[in-house]
Amino acid sequence: MILERLLSPRYRIRVFNMGKFRPENIVEGFRRRGAHVLELREDIDTELTIESFLASSYGDYIYVLKFPKGRLFLARHTERLDEKKWPSAERYIARDESGLRRFLLKEASRRSLLLMEAPLVIIWGAVWWLVWKYFEEYPLGTTLLFLLGFLLTDLSKVMEYSILGYCKE
Repeated sequence: MILERLLSPRYRIRVFNMGKFRPENIVEGFRRRGAHVLELREDIDTELTIESFLASSYGDYIYVLKFPKGRLFLARHTERLDEKKWPSAERYIARDESGLRRFLLKEASRRSLLLMEAPLVIIWGAVWWLVWKYFEEYPLGTTLLFLLGFLLTDLSKVMEYSILGYCKE
């Protein structure tokens, strides 16, 4: 909550894993509420589909609906949509449209997922190695680092937000 106020994101993203629901019912419910809904298909270029989705719709709330058998829908609306029967969502924030595009590509394509996550793994691998080398001889330092880990998670979110343009809420 504090992080969200400091970063002032433009887009709010919710990712739903709708394993036990039928896509037709959920998609129709989003359309009845006024959301622009698009299905991402594997036979069409994912990047172009996401570009056309962003260009043809508007709103600050983005919904990624994952169904069984790899079906994926994107929905966009100007206000927050909630339903008590829906599963709990993973919540993300995006700084701008390029961060939103990166996030949607990561969710839609495994190849893009690898390309997007590689810089994060390299950065945090280097940080872990430096911390390990520095605190190798100081067990008290490792304990303090563990206790300050809560602050470091917020710091990591700020770094992800500034580098990638999106982070988990």
